[in-house]
Amino acid sequence: MFRWAFLFLIAGILVWMFADSKATRAIGFGVLAAIAAISGVFFYILDQPERRQASELAPDKAIAEVEEVTRKLETARFALKPTDIALMNRKLAPGQKVAWNAGGQQQQSSDLFHWTVSGEAKNLSPQYSVQNLSLRVRLYDCPVFFTTPAEEAQLAQLSRDCSLSGQRTLGLYDVKIAPGATYKFSEPVEFNDQIEPRNWRYWVEVSNVSAVAE
Repeated sequence: MFRWAFLFLIAGILVWMFADSKATRAIGFGVLAAIAAISGVFFYILDQPERRQASELAPDKAIAEVEEVTRKLETARFALKPTDIALMNRKLAPGQKVAWNAGGQQQQSSDLFHWTVSGEAKNLSPQYSVQNLSLRVRLYDCPVFFTTPAEEAQLAQLSRDCSLSGQRTLGLYDVKIAPGATYKFSEPVEFNDQIEPRNWRYWVEVSNVSAVAE
């Protein structure tokens, strides 16, 4: 296209230099303008199939990219199961608050409405890295005769002998746990409409997990 424009420019200069009158120059320039117009129309028509092909390919490419991203996200969502995560050293501990004893002295006591859940999450998958995981934290109020230590109490036992005082789902995001690796966590937790437990126990489990999209 630029080559033809250059040729028309040279032709215009030659007409200007060698035409012997204004009328001849006008005729020469008119002929060049007509040829340029016809050539422009010709090249425009010739270029249309390529333009249409490019415009058709662009949406197809965008759709393919969106489909690929969607496929990766779906794979990451269902690649791992809660059983692919092992929770170790899990613990739910009450907060601390200042209280006064009968003698009017200040002392620390347990704040049974503010808690911290902590532990370690190990990725058991040999293939996928963990992106996000969710923990279900349950607080139980047990009768005074329930003496099983909190770290040893089992869910079936708690469900049978104790009453649920509070439940909360806690999200741990962008943790990036590689296969076989361990992630330590410690997060504050509060339970909505919680009743103060007299003899508290807890249960912490993985409720959901997603893999890194690759």
